[in-house]
Amino acid sequence: MLRNQTVTVSAREDGRRLDRFLRERFPEVPSRSVRFALGAGAVRVDGTVAPKGRALREGETVSVAALAERQDWLPVPGKLPGAAVAGADEHVAVLCKPHDCHTEPQRPNEAGTLAGHLLLLYPVVAKISPVPGLTLLTRLDYATSGAVPAALTADSFASLRHEREMGNLRKTYLCLVEGEIRSASTIAFVIEAEGGETVRVRTEREEPDPSRWTLLEPVRVAAGRTLVRATIARGKRHQIRAHLAAAGHPIVGDRKYSAVPPEGPGKGRLMLHAEEVAFRHPVTGEPLTVRCPAPPEFYVN
Repeated sequence: MLRNQTVTVSAREDGRRLDRFLRERFPEVPSRSVRFALGAGAVRVDGTVAPKGRALREGETVSVAALAERQDWLPVPGKLPGAAVAGADEHVAVLCKPHDCHTEPQRPNEAGTLAGHLLLLYPVVAKISPVPGLTLLTRLDYATSGAVPAALTADSFASLRHEREMGNLRKTYLCLVEGEIRSASTIAFVIEAEGGETVRVRTEREEPDPSRWTLLEPVRVAAGRTLVRATIARGKRHQIRAHLAAAGHPIVGDRKYSAVPPEGPGKGRLMLHAEEVAFRHPVTGEPLTVRCPAPPEFYVN
């Protein structure tokens, strides 16, 4: 961690945006470190906290209280309460992530992540992929629980990443949604996921790639809500949450995409659980399906 760094704006840098200035002055640190420092208010210009787009002037002093280096973003190995291994051999493992924790670090030196739990159980993954998510092959939102596969060898990592990009790593989620869904259906709306904390759903356009559709199958309808299974292949960020909300069936507890206040079963969490992952074993080529059973709150009437 670089601490208490102070630099002066040169004539050549006059007019430069603050975020670009920092990236150029500290090229050895990841760009996310600059974004994090700016968002945390750790950057001051002539003693005043400044936004990322602030235009600098020659002679101004820029001070940074703390700037994370590359190693500061790596997972902190440690036990994660509620996490479990659903299945594993010497090539691949599937972990069960609890809700309300990050899949990988979102801030420097963050403990309590699924990647940190993976690193504790299988230290070898640090040599395979020295990045924040290590060899985890899917990402779940902070509030989402369920199955996340991880490669345990370099060859398996390469093979499973290829399978993922080809849409051959399928994920099935259990969701409790508002409203009644009585029959199987497909949501094929285009999702625009570039930038921002939320995604945009274009309900007037159909996604041409079927691997980016959301397939729905109702499990149970009760009290104006439906327990439904949603299957995706090459999913985009927030795909299931955004698709269901756009279709008029927001997930219970979804404060980002639903206007319905959470109440009743699941009011304390997002009712979205990655129940199952299916893929070909990276060595044998045999179809493999691994389940993480949903917590009991998903089956409360």
